[in-house]
Amino acid sequence: MKMMKSNRRLQQEVQSKLLNTSLVVFVIWYVTKVDPQYINPWNLTAGQWVMGGLCIRGAISFYDHLVVGTIEWMASMQQRKRRNQTRQRKEDGDSNIDDNSIIDDDESILLPTRRSNQQPARYVSLDTKSILFLVINSVDEWIFVQRLLHYIWFASEVSLEYSELSLKNTVGALWVMFVVLDLCYAPLHHILHQSWCYALVHKHHHRQHYPTRGYLDAGNEHPLEHFIGIGCTWAAVGASTYITGAHAFTIFLFFNIHAALAMLNHSPYNIQWTIPGLGQYSVGNHEMHHRKFTINYAQYCMWYDYMMNTYASYEGPSPTTTKKANTRTTTATAQKDQNRASRVDDKVCKKEA
Repeated sequence: MKMMKSNRRLQQEVQSKLLNTSLVVFVIWYVTKVDPQYINPWNLTAGQWVMGGLCIRGAISFYDHLVVGTIEWMASMQQRKRRNQTRQRKEDGDSNIDDNSIIDDDESILLPTRRSNQQPARYVSLDTKSILFLVINSVDEWIFVQRLLHYIWFASEVSLEYSELSLKNTVGALWVMFVVLDLCYAPLHHILHQSWCYALVHKHHHRQHYPTRGYLDAGNEHPLEHFIGIGCTWAAVGASTYITGAHAFTIFLFFNIHAALAMLNHSPYNIQWTIPGLGQYSVGNHEMHHRKFTINYAQYCMWYDYMMNTYASYEGPSPTTTKKANTRTTTATAQKDQNRASRVDDKVCKKEA
């Protein structure tokens, strides 16, 4: 048995090296022979290119913290409002209100599996491969930002005029972008979970069963997967421009909302909104995907999962597994998910063998 596992691991390592080497050779060939301007559409000098990349990296880090800070501020406002209402009811003589009712529930913003009455779930630190992937993907993001801005500025079909803003090329265009994004991304994401490629590409992203770090967990994926995600974003922008004549402002807004939701999807926050025409966006949906692996492949618009019968609503921890005060017992929910993850990985490896 140990010999079989060792052989499978060796086979995966060889396949992974072949895949990564092939990707490197393809990228070098493409940017040197096919499209030399792909990585530098604005013809920046080397110094300008590096400084621009560093500025974008700083901006993304700031934006990540801004999103988290905004969510926490909104939650604190809601908590303050609830406390004031509770105090007012007590002052009005409501006998159902006691001092225990006036408690600042600082954890109401967190998903149930992340609260302090639950044992901390499986947490994986960033290893060398994760850091390497994050660096490569950050370069890919910088190239994408350059190309997107170049497209917005020079494409004749994209309007830059404020006077040409309309419901069709703003609200309508934004709706088309998010629908097309997930109709492209979800089936490709589903394919990445197939046994023949899961261990080579997508498995690394699923090391973290309970995403916590926002951008660092969202961007911690194989560069091929990252490139697929960017391709889906381009498909969304192109389709919306063709169908609705998307305005430059709308494309910029879409990019920022898309980035914020991707960060939130890999955070511990219990955020959910009902988006007209798209359904309910929920961070819990993506947590369930990381916990269960074979459900909730879409990111924001869950239509694909409804059609493929792969949608599953959020499951919090069982009431019977709540951690008692000052104990260190692992919750049944976290343990069950970890065991399931191990079985899925073993199953994938066996299929590949």
